Amino acid sequence: MRIVLRGRPDYQVDVISTEEAEALRSWYVHSSSSEQDAIALAVIRQAKLCDGWIECDCIGGAHKPLLAPQQQERTFTLRRLSPADGDPHTRIDRPNHADDCPFHVDRAFDPAAHDRAFNLRPVPHRETAYVDALPAIPTQLADPDRNPPDPDHERNDRPSRLAIVLWRLMDSAGINILKPLQEGPSQYQLKSQLAALRHAGARMRVTRTWRFGALSTTWPGDYGDKNSRFQRLLRKSRPDWAPNQRRTGFMILFSTSVTQKAIHPAATSAPIEVLSRVRQPLRRDPRHRGPYLVIANADFGDDDDGDLRAVQAYAQPVFNGETLFPVESGFERDLTNLLIWLQTSLFDAAPRLRITIRKPLFAIATPKGLCRPDFVLETVFANHPPVHLVIEAMGMDTEQYRAAKARKSPRMKEIGPTYEIHPADIRPANAQALGEDLQRWVLAHAARRRLRFVNG
Repeated sequence: MRIVLRGRPDYQVDVISTEEAEALRSWYVHSSSSEQDAIALAVIRQAKLCDGWIECDCIGGAHKPLLAPQQQERTFTLRRLSPADGDPHTRIDRPNHADDCPFHVDRAFDPAAHDRAFNLRPVPHRETAYVDALPAIPTQLADPDRNPPDPDHERNDRPSRLAIVLWRLMDSAGINILKPLQEGPSQYQLKSQLAALRHAGARMRVTRTWRFGALSTTWPGDYGDKNSRFQRLLRKSRPDWAPNQRRTGFMILFSTSVTQKAIHPAATSAPIEVLSRVRQPLRRDPRHRGPYLVIANADFGDDDDGDLRAVQAYAQPVFNGETLFPVESGFERDLTNLLIWLQTSLFDAAPRLRITIRKPLFAIATPKGLCRPDFVLETVFANHPPVHLVIEAMGMDTEQYRAAKARKSPRMKEIGPTYEIHPADIRPANAQALGEDLQRWVLAHAARRRLRFVNG
């Protein structure tokens, strides 16, 4: 057996000795001694640290079965990268293990359930002042028989904890709202938007004695500067962390692009390498998702005494470098442009009609369940009650995607009338017709509710 580079199994990182291989197999079948557990833990941690996979030598041939090291909240474990026998998704380069190999089958738990529709599960806003820090470095192996991993943690439709932290900051700072033009021309600037995020972070806590604002930075240069205020305060906080937490700092960076393992901040030329994969919404073409507002957490290594390293990151696509209004794809960015045009054109045509554009980051509770619309327009005519209108971006054309949107539709109608926009609608040949139809639709619903109010 050997450790190979993740994604490049032809590149060897390290060799696993016969004793280490035997310890891994014994742990997997739950027949290992405490000495073998310690050996297996060291091998899995080494593979994780090297960003590698473990290649099993149970069969011959050019392609070998692979195992991925996984760091869970309190333990390390291994995940098979080989489909089960008879799986229709079997790949030539991912053969299964030999029949007599302990890794031939998953032990004690079913494969994780994945939602391949790329729809993030709506998450309600949690009323708390605390932000989740990194958990302590695991010091034991998972028991494959008695402690199966929670399948819910493996779902790719579950927002990461970092995403939720960033959404809380953006929601508190009002970054996800484009205000009515009647309130005066909005001078959106990156500097003022980041300042609003810092102000929101000052109201949150990471530990009982340390606020998020003190342990976070929006300047990428602080990552490599040991004398920066950010790093000095993070070092000073060392005695105040609970045993089940890792000393954790946070970076909120405007970035022009991201890759699977790196952040490219706009303010510096040097990328920031990330220990784990950079997460981001999985909507449409990745080349058109940026720019991004990235949140990353960082620690001082496994021994808590090294150089600062970025551990996890979440990249939220935003409208542009001045308006950090969140979007989830290039298509949603185009729709945001359309909604800004709608807001401007109706300001000229109906000055008493105030339109607020909102991008919900958390689930909205309705009598029929939780939902998170793509956009919500809040229209207010003069002093009358607001009318909420839902704009849905129908960005994909698959049966699964349409079925997911259909399940959301009854819930969104509880919020207000719904208008669906498809990619074909915003093509140059159709854009004018779409804009005029959208203007009529907004005016019709705003006027109808106003007349009901007057006559009622």
